[in-house]
Amino acid sequence: MRDDAAHDFRRGSRRRGMFRCRRYPDGGMHRDILARSGLGEAEIDRLTTLPEGLSRGEIVAVVRVGKTVLVEDEADRSAPDVEAGAVATGAAMGRYLTTITDARFLPRGVPLRGQPGVFRATVPRSALEG
Repeated sequence: MRDDAAHDFRRGSRRRGMFRCRRYPDGGMHRDILARSGLGEAEIDRLTTLPEGLSRGEIVAVVRVGKTVLVEDEADRSAPDVEAGAVATGAAMGRYLTTITDARFLPRGVPLRGQPGVFRATVPRSALEG
């Protein structure tokens, strides 16, 4: 991989994910979903807060992008295991669900202005190394 390589978004490959640190406008429902999964308040706070040194407006993690499936029926998206996996209600999530695994925070964030949808980004190799 070149230092300045841009990468394609392909199923099953490691891709850089830009995660924003903002409160999702769901009235705190994401916290309720995590609590239903058996997590306590301290663990929910840890999981919903970026680690020290990482901030909004940065690429902060590498993830493995899995299969995307169309789930048209909101009742199917509202199944407890689906809501827990997405940390969103069936009504709030879109009809296309993509499995994301192997999330790993970067040692330091890479500043990047967000864009709608999936887009290419250049991530220096040095940002991937601890």
